[in-house]
Amino acid sequence: MDVSLIMRHPRPDSIRLKRLQRYFLYAVLALVFLSGVAWAYWNYFVASPGDFQMTAKAWAMKVHGGAAMAVLVLIGMLLNVHVRFAWRAGRNRINGSVFLSALTILTISGYGLYYAGGERLRAWTSWIHLAVGLVLPILLLIHILLGRKTRPTVHSSTKSRFASGDVEDRHPKSRYQRSQRST
Repeated sequence: MDVSLIMRHPRPDSIRLKRLQRYFLYAVLALVFLSGVAWAYWNYFVASPGDFQMTAKAWAMKVHGGAAMAVLVLIGMLLNVHVRFAWRAGRNRINGSVFLSALTILTISGYGLYYAGGERLRAWTSWIHLAVGLVLPILLLIHILLGRKTRPTVHSSTKSRFASGDVEDRHPKSRYQRSQRST
């Protein structure tokens, strides 16, 4: 079997994340989002913070930074499989590009918050990071919904592109199994 054919034309089920991958990704993204929102709350909305608020703010930032590192690892995983296969299949490219661009802005602005030069630049970087971070769950939801909408439907009986003649794909995990052969 020619592996290059598989890479150029991935099967529809190779683009979709596995259940465990999805749940882990969603959990880590929720953790980074909620810890960022908690930090922003204690930083911008608590007028005279006490010991609890200062400690909670510090812990929110530590959790946020750790979860952000995990997100970077997960993005690497997604780029290797999910993004590459979806791009080659021509699915959800615009929204996927917007989502990856937002993650890139968050990564660069997060780095800038630690290493930016002056206070004025740091203030702008902070607001950009906060604004894009607040919009990210909406972008993720749109990406998921559009991805489901562009998912190809498999009809009753589809022949494998690797099979010759009248042979069907009978791989145990294949969606292309015989269902209505008698028609």
